[in-house]
Amino acid sequence: MILRWIRFFKGAYSDAINNLNQTGAFTFEIVNDSNQSDIVSTEVHNSSIPVVGEAEIKTNLLTGQFLSVTLRLNHYYLSNLSYGYSYERVVHTAGHELGHAIGLDHTNEISVMQQVGSYYGIQLDDIKAVQELYSTSY
Repeated sequence: MILRWIRFFKGAYSDAINNLNQTGAFTFEIVNDSNQSDIVSTEVHNSSIPVVGEAEIKTNLLTGQFLSVTLRLNHYYLSNLSYGYSYERVVHTAGHELGHAIGLDHTNEISVMQQVGSYYGIQLDDIKAVQELYSTSY
């Protein structure tokens, strides 16, 4: 049973990464060695954490540059059918947390970065936000 859920969450992260990569705004590369990664994706099973996903971001206080990011999907909510998370919504949740990992903030608009719900995948406004964030022309 545990291995099934590990494959489930790994698939959700993989699909979210593929969705982001298809936008052309950002490219993630999946590696298996966490020592070669700036972003580590994992899952927890914890009812005391009141969120379905979270991004723990460590930054350099002087430069504001991200040093590392750990993403967590909360198995407690996402795998419990009474909370209503379809596979698509889990992928949107993973995409939302990946959005945080690249510097996107919450929004109240229709967006993968909407604060609650995980009802939306990547939208044109999300792509524009990433392009603006990483634009080299000032």
